[in-house]
Amino acid sequence: MANFLRKAFSLGEIRFGWILLLSIAICSITFFYDEHFNPEDQIWLALSYYVSFTLALVWSLANYVRHIRMNSLYRRQNDIHTYVAQLALNKEDKLELQNYLEDFAADLECQGRSKEEAAKEAINQFKVKEFLSMSKHTRPFETHGHHYLMGYALLAFAAAFLLAIIDQTTTQHTLFLYIMQVVLAVYGVCFIALFVLYKTFDKFLYQKVKQYFS
Repeated sequence: MANFLRKAFSLGEIRFGWILLLSIAICSITFFYDEHFNPEDQIWLALSYYVSFTLALVWSLANYVRHIRMNSLYRRQNDIHTYVAQLALNKEDKLELQNYLEDFAADLECQGRSKEEAAKEAINQFKVKEFLSMSKHTRPFETHGHHYLMGYALLAFAAAFLLAIIDQTTTQHTLFLYIMQVVLAVYGVCFIALFVLYKTFDKFLYQKVKQYFS
């Protein structure tokens, strides 16, 4: 439970948060205008709601893509120590591989390659030998756990609940508090739905890439 809470409240992991805040702001302002003035012409209201939801959709896609990272096995690298350190090998195997690659790189340097070029070529040669076997058991892409979405959902629900208590304890109910409760609750539900959707995308992406490399 403690591990989940730590991941859930890693709130800094959200990306392009300004797009989400803009979506929330437009939605709140439009909702307030709709409830307070109730204009006969609903076209501009519908357009504003559409812009708000479109921004939320753009944010959800951009946020998801931003969290997809190339697996370290498939990244271009030119530092032997860094490359070996991130491989899932025991200490002895890492040391043996590092020595092998460094010896190979040293031979390439004797042939006239620069130190950086030699290290890069040694790593690439190793990848060519191991790529086919390792790629069948390793995801080319590293997807995020997306637990921060649950943290934002909990915060949104908590804020909505707190505003509801404040609204009930005051003698005069305000439209502003009501709108903020609804908006926070709606976006809280959306965070949970997005968490499920992200996990579905992760599974779909993994299956497609796995089929491609099989």
